[in-house]
Parts: sequence; structure tokens; C-alpha cells
Amino acid sequence: MKRKITKELLEWQRESNGKALLVTGARQVGKSYAIREFGKAHYAHYAEINLFDNQVARKAFSDAQDVRDLIARIELFANAELREGTSLVFIDEVQELPDIMTWAKFLVEDGRYAYAFSGSMLGVEFKGVRSYPVGFVRELVMRPMDFEEYCWATGISEGALDQIHSAFEAKEPLPEYLHDAMLNNYRTYMVVGGMPEVVKAFVESRGSLAGVRTIQSDLVTQYRHDISKYAENRSLHVRDIFDGLPLQLDGDQRRFLVNSVDPNARYERYKKDFVWLRNAGVALKCDQIGEPKIPLDRTRRESKFKLYQSDTGMLVSRYGQSVARSVYLDERKPNLGGIYENVIAQELVAAGFVLRYWQVGTREVDFCVETASGSVLPIEVKSGRSMRTHASLDYIMQSGEYGVEQGVVLSRLNVEYDKTGRTVYLPFYMTMCLGTLAAPSDDFLLGIVSV
Repeated sequence: MKRKITKELLEWQRESNGKALLVTGARQVGKSYAIREFGKAHYAHYAEINLFDNQVARKAFSDAQDVRDLIARIELFANAELREGTSLVFIDEVQELPDIMTWAKFLVEDGRYAYAFSGSMLGVEFKGVRSYPVGFVRELVMRPMDFEEYCWATGISEGALDQIHSAFEAKEPLPEYLHDAMLNNYRTYMVVGGMPEVVKAFVESRGSLAGVRTIQSDLVTQYRHDISKYAENRSLHVRDIFDGLPLQLDGDQRRFLVNSVDPNARYERYKKDFVWLRNAGVALKCDQIGEPKIPLDRTRRESKFKLYQSDTGMLVSRYGQSVARSVYLDERKPNLGGIYENVIAQELVAAGFVLRYWQVGTREVDFCVETASGSVLPIEVKSGRSMRTHASLDYIMQSGEYGVEQGVVLSRLNVEYDKTGRTVYLPFYMTMCLGTLAAPSDDFLLGIVSV
């Protein structure tokens, strides 16, 4: 399956500048597959060592006395010939031996081979590493397939996708036949999601949804098991939060209420549990802000937030089957607003945005993001019939205090403007185009080092 991270892997190979590669992300998002296919295609020699499957190798690496000793052990456990200057060594599942990242600096300085590491953030506890090799590792975060990657996998033509991007740039409507077809594709994506194993099963069954839900349920179970394994003495709290996520999104406000976990709970007591889920790639945290002004974090209220699941398909699988049917058939009941917000949150994060939402009193805008041009872009998600009614967005746009020039409403509508010409209506599927406006995000790295 074609993944966007391949472009970043090629950039790392060309411009590594003496750095190893670390690819992190939640379980089963395709990290190992992407690195493996890249290594085989772009290196003359490729070796892979999995520290979960190969416990003997894990023990041998942990006992290495120095970098020469470690390289000798790597060469002994490599499943292929290694040659200096033309080989990539891929060490997978580093959460089983996080201290191996201590050696990355010395492996890079040795210079014989290129090194790639990967592991689930479920258990990658960098705070436990003796000496993290700052400056010697390039970190990439991999997430579930976004909608455009899903389109590539399911055979949507490049011509159709190019037409969508062109319409976004020109802010012109698409032909109705293409618009309707892409809305249908988007609803299917909401049910299938972006986990590669699920998408693969969907494609190979020629679009059958029969087996999709079973695979998704198995993945949810795996995530719960990993929480029990890696969250240690906080595992019960983390699992309670994870289990409560679908119910919280189903509420009217969709804000996560900490006292739903424990009537006497306070955010400060559970803060690390929410951050753990975010750093694990399982959840997406969207903090409230008080003003839609740059920088957004100046008025951030981290104790008031929404919590989304990292994959829309896995979220839908956690509701009753009638919900999946309502999404797929575009039924307006039950209220699917939380699910639509979730898929948009997933798309915005994949595009490089940091999630924030604005609320003051009863006024609320679903997302406010900072763009590369230094402006704030407020985004409303309209899953119901009142697509042109958005009082809170209008308030921001009309207020001279905030200086917001343009707003976006994501809905079933084709591309159009409101009467002011400052609010543009975009169909849900055009969220994939907003990445051209994204500012570079270091939110993941900040989350890792602050916990």
C-alpha cells in the first residue's frame, strides 16, 4: 500500500547527515511494513531484527559491552549479508529494549551501516533511557492511513484526486457526480478506517464490510491488552479512560469529563494517563482555548479537552452495528456528530495540525488551527441538516478583536462561499487538502519529553 511516509524515508536517506531513523506510532499502523519495503527497494543489503519475536537477540543486545561488541552481535543476528556503506539495519519493536536507543549515537558515529528503529509508542518509555541520543536520531510519527492514502489503496483514480485538489485550490465546486461519489467514499472510510490490516481485508474482499468489524474489534482488544502491559501501575486508570472514550464523544458537548472516570477525579491526578494515551498514538487530545489568536496556546486550558480515537474505523466498531449502518447509509439519526468530529480530527493531525477548539460560554467552534502563514483557521464540522447555520463561527469572523480572515465549514455541501465571501464551505473529503496550509508540528516531541 502506498504511504506518504515513504517520501519522508527517502528524504532521510538523502539527507540523513549522520542520523539514525526512529519511526514511532500506535500498534498496527504499518510502521514495519513501510520500513521493510523501503529498505528492500533502496538499499543493496537489508537486515531486520525483531526484538519482540527474537528474545535471544534482545538479551544479547542488552548485554553488549561497547559499540563494537553490539555491532558484532547485530551482524550475528542479521538475517542477511551486511556490507559497509550499502546496508540498512532495521531493529523493530524497540519498546522491548528501549535502552538500545542509547547506542544509536555510537552506531551512527561508527558509520558502517545505516540504522532504522521502530516501535509502538505503547511502551516506548524514552524517559527510562539512560541517555537519549539527541541530534543523532530523526524521529517520524506514523499514523493510520488518512483518507487520501485510503483512496490510493481502494483504487480511486489519481485523476479524480487531482481534480479534487484543483477544486480546493480554486475554491470551485466539483461536478456533482464526483462530489456524490466522494461523499460515499468518505462515509465508507469512516466505517473502515485507516488501519492497514483492515483496509487490506476490505480491498481483497472487493469492498465487503463483513470481516472488517471483526478485525477492528480484535485491534481494540489488543490495545486494551497493551495498556495493561505497558501502563504499569496506572493501567486501570488508562484503560478506564480508553473504555469511556466512545461514550464521551456521544455526549452533547463531546468534552471529556474527567469525573466520568471517578466522581472525585481531578485532571491533575489523571494528566499523565491522558498524555500516555496520546503519546501511545491511541487517542488524540484537543485542548480548549479561550481566544482564537496567535499563539493559540497562550489561552490553552489543558484540563478542558476533547478526546478522539486515533482511527475512525476502530471508533465506529466500538458502537453498536446500527451506528456503522447509519454512517454508511448517511442516515441522520442517531446523532453522529462525535464520529464526524473524530474523523476530521484524525485528518487534521495527519495533515500536521495541532488540535485545539475554542469555547467561551455557550459559544464553541469545533477546531481552531494555526497555519503556516501565521494565521488562525477556525473550522466547523456540520454533520446534520443545518449546514449553513454556525453562529459561533460567525461571531469569530465578525469580531474585529481576533483578526480572523477566513473560516471553514466542513459538511456534505459542495464548495461554495457564504454571502460575506470569508467563510468557505468544503465537503468533508476535502479535509485532505488542508495539509497545504499546515504549520510544522513538534507537538509529538514535546509530549514525549514532558512526561
